[in-house]
Amino acid sequence: MKKFLLLPILICLSHQLAYGQFQQGTFMGRGNVSINRVSTDRTFINPQFPNSDKQTENIWTLLPGLGYFIRENLAIGAQGGIGRGTNSLSMEGYSGSRTVTRDFYAGIFVRKFLVLDENFSFFLEGQGSRIWERPFFEGSDSRFYDTKGDGWHAGMSIGFHYMLSKTIGIELKSGLLEYNTSTTYNLMEDVQINRQNGFNISLLSQFGLGLNIFF
Repeated sequence: MKKFLLLPILICLSHQLAYGQFQQGTFMGRGNVSINRVSTDRTFINPQFPNSDKQTENIWTLLPGLGYFIRENLAIGAQGGIGRGTNSLSMEGYSGSRTVTRDFYAGIFVRKFLVLDENFSFFLEGQGSRIWERPFFEGSDSRFYDTKGDGWHAGMSIGFHYMLSKTIGIELKSGLLEYNTSTTYNLMEDVQINRQNGFNISLLSQFGLGLNIFF
């Protein structure tokens, strides 16, 4: 697994072929829609919540951004966005209940392109973001728990890019590795209820589709 993850990194760092859209001084406006499949521990929202193993939540994220090529095939930039995910509970006594997660992001990214020809390229990207979360629980019996959270995210992803024209390109990317920290507060009682951090392999749990404009 380690060799598999290192191979695209070494290729991207060593390849130097460049085309006009990836030249120094070019800007890259981008928009990305992604889905992130994550494990959800109900006690992270409120200690009174029911919890069970292997609960998952699909979080859809929209991340627009703006990058600048500081050298051939190498761009840095800023991005921000929003995310939302829901997960219904089917446990005894909680049928019809659900959790809803709303996320807000602001951060930076660095992207290295491996250019194959005028249209096709691979890329490796590193990014870091500040995250604000508003997860809450809606019970079938009108119970409601509201919380908030904040934390940091750092991750690496790999992707494939295709130029539709001289200025417009599309991309498909997948996560590789990520590190997250978060702190959750119960707004109903104004107390901190959870704090966590850790590394994850996101190769099969995070995918994105994007549109890029070069100018």
